[in-house]
Amino acid sequence: MKELDKLRAVIESGNFPNKFPEFGGANLIITKDKNRNYHEGDIIVFSEHAPALSWLVIQLKNIYDKEIDYINKYDFYPSIGKLINQTLTRQELLFEVMLNIVDELEKEWGKK
Repeated sequence: MKELDKLRAVIESGNFPNKFPEFGGANLIITKDKNRNYHEGDIIVFSEHAPALSWLVIQLKNIYDKEIDYINKYDFYPSIGKLINQTLTRQELLFEVMLNIVDELEKEWGKK
C-alpha cells in the first residue's frame, strides 16, 4: 500500500489527533490564535482544526521528505496552506478538507 493511501485510510477512519502542536515554518503557519505573530509573505491558516491540520502537514512532510529540500520547502509548505485555505472556505467537513489536500498534493508532487 502506498504511503498516501495509508494516510487516506487514517483520515477516513477519523484516527487522527485533535491535540497536536501547531505548525509553523517555511512560510506556513497553522494556528487557532488570531494574534499569532507572522512575517510578511507567510501563508496563515486560522482554524479551530489547527492541531489536526498541523498533524497532516507533518505526515505529508514525512512522506515527501526525499523531495523536499532547503529551497523548494518554500513552495511545498505554502502550497499546502493555500490548499487548506481554499478548501476551508467551501465549508467542507474536516476529513474532506484533509483528503482534498492529500489528493491535490499527490497531483502536484507525485504519487507516494
